[in-house]
Amino acid sequence: MAAEPGDLQALGALHLNFQQIREAWTGPAASEVAGLCAMAQGLLEKIIMAESGDAASDLERVSEATSLLQALICEERTPQELVFPPGFHDLKRSHSKGEGGVGELEDDAANADPSLTMDFVRESNEHLENADVLLMTLESDPGNAEAINAVFRAFHTIKGVAGFLGFKSIQAFAHETENLLDLVRMEKLRLDSSLLDTIFAAVDLLKKRIQWVSENGGAAWPPDQAKEMVLVLGMVKASAGGMPVEERPAELPPAQPGMRLGEILVEAGTIPEYAVEDALRAQEEVKNPPLGEMLVKNSAATPREVALALRSQKQANEGDPPGPRETPKEAVKETVKVEADRLDRLLDAIGELVIAESMIFQSPELKGKKSPALAAQMALLDKITRELQKMGTSLRMVPVRPVFQKMARLVRDLSRKAGKEVEFICSGDETELDKTVVDKIGDPLVHMVRNSVDHGIEADQAARIEAGKPIQSKVMLRAFQKGGSVCIQIQDDGKGLNREAILRKARERGLIKDDGAALSDQEVWRFIFEAGFSTAAQVTEISGRGVGMDVVRRNIEELRGRIDIESAAGKGTTFSIWLPLTLAIIDGMIVRVARQRLVFPTLSILRIVPLKAEAIRSIVGRGEVLHLQDELIPLFRLDGLLPEGGSAEPAANRLVVIVESGEGKVGLPVDELIGQQQVVIKGLGESMKQIAGLTGGAILSDGTVGIILDVDGLMKAPRTEPVGA
Repeated sequence: MAAEPGDLQALGALHLNFQQIREAWTGPAASEVAGLCAMAQGLLEKIIMAESGDAASDLERVSEATSLLQALICEERTPQELVFPPGFHDLKRSHSKGEGGVGELEDDAANADPSLTMDFVRESNEHLENADVLLMTLESDPGNAEAINAVFRAFHTIKGVAGFLGFKSIQAFAHETENLLDLVRMEKLRLDSSLLDTIFAAVDLLKKRIQWVSENGGAAWPPDQAKEMVLVLGMVKASAGGMPVEERPAELPPAQPGMRLGEILVEAGTIPEYAVEDALRAQEEVKNPPLGEMLVKNSAATPREVALALRSQKQANEGDPPGPRETPKEAVKETVKVEADRLDRLLDAIGELVIAESMIFQSPELKGKKSPALAAQMALLDKITRELQKMGTSLRMVPVRPVFQKMARLVRDLSRKAGKEVEFICSGDETELDKTVVDKIGDPLVHMVRNSVDHGIEADQAARIEAGKPIQSKVMLRAFQKGGSVCIQIQDDGKGLNREAILRKARERGLIKDDGAALSDQEVWRFIFEAGFSTAAQVTEISGRGVGMDVVRRNIEELRGRIDIESAAGKGTTFSIWLPLTLAIIDGMIVRVARQRLVFPTLSILRIVPLKAEAIRSIVGRGEVLHLQDELIPLFRLDGLLPEGGSAEPAANRLVVIVESGEGKVGLPVDELIGQQQVVIKGLGESMKQIAGLTGGAILSDGTVGIILDVDGLMKAPRTEPVGA
């Protein structure tokens, strides 16, 4: 259920599961089980290799194969009771004969088309030569995922073409090596020197086999060479099973710390000195590829010899003497589980360090008295402090993927209950957010996805067809970072929000007194976030009670986020949830009102303009507004939040900070703009928690305390006196 066409790791894990079922099942309907597994593996391979014309359709066919396997194995149903997909029985017959098994290695096509065979030989040799170069890269950089994938694709392509031409031994051998590489890709096997030796042996063996095909077509392979193929195949299967390989690796050439690759090969007697000089000259002419690659291209050394020299060089430089070794140490990144409370305390301490550093920098004792050396040292301290703050913040960042994956299963279940065909599309699930945000965003997403499927998507398929839409509807969940925040969007291609139905319900609830014609679409859409508000004709087991969207708004506001709604009749609705990257630190604009320092979240500020008396208007029922560029913006005084009362500044000298939230725009008059600063959020204490419009406090760079404003809370707070008072 969690697999997506672009999630190669999940698709690879599925591929391995089908292979394990295929090899392990020996009960009833074994041929049907093998055929279904082979069909699913083939479809997954097409998706993984980007060869599928319709990845979503192929994934659906994999799901059908899974359901049939469950019926045969778990429910113990007979094949006669089931309906298999078209073409399945031909596939079943081929796999019931053991196609691709070890016992079929010598069973090759004797009459393959000569022209196709030569194309196969030429392309296979190119793939294998490329694999040799990539394996040399992996010798020094075993974590290179791109190189691992490229080697995997080489064996996959050879397997596919060999099967088409009837070269069963090559197909089976390439398939087993591909399975081994797939385990490496999914990080279920560590790519150490022993495993690289096995893959090199597989490449060399395939080269020999394809060379025989080039010279003899589909004629039977000599018994001694067929025996060698079976031995190497045994090594491949043993490695895939995590068992040690019996064949001992070749002795490494001697190397000392600091020796270059060419020196190691010459010292070992593998190549003459002039071969290195020729390779170095050729290297300069061809945009400096690795020396080992040039030696292989010049046929001065084999890939295996270069790989052994690279291994010896690496061990010498790491202080590990060359030669046979005991069990290699695991080169795995170690992780440590840390309590979230400890991380919070660490971030608090880093925040205090940033504040202390800012206070020192702003100290009057240092202003104008810094020597060049002290200034340079303070700049270095600032750089280190900022880097430490960045690293500390990143410790709490986690991807939203787990939450998004749950939504995929939710859409599947809801669509089946509602009898609707829904395609779920997910993107951006690698986007990272603060762990606290990710933990709390799950419930709001469940409510919104449920509403998209139940209310947003048309229940009548004929209505979709009449509107020119496909029968299968779409629900899209995407995440992306923009500036200092992350946006999560839930979009559907359904009927859109019904303005008239929402206004009618709002009038019934007493939320508006008139017909609502003067309200903008955004103002109308916001009624759906009222508690108990629902336009559903009947309550279903999915939704319709008016419970959920008010919870969504409350949870998002607690995370200092906001929700935007875009909807068009007959085209669908998009909900955009804007969230801060972290809850511990914000970018703020510091202003002064009277003697109090206030901090506005930078993300909520639209612009800052001078407050002109002639731009102030008084409107019945709306109070004081600012007339700015043909727009009337409500004005709110902040003086009522201050213990010392209102501002002493004349209105003509003041500024207006225009902010925006989910409730709309508002202008907030201030006395002075001090500047921008990244601040650490501190709690205000129990006595101030309930004050609307305040979200926390912060210690500023000069040591004073600033109050962080909650723009959404201010918008909902009661209006105070006119600005000009």
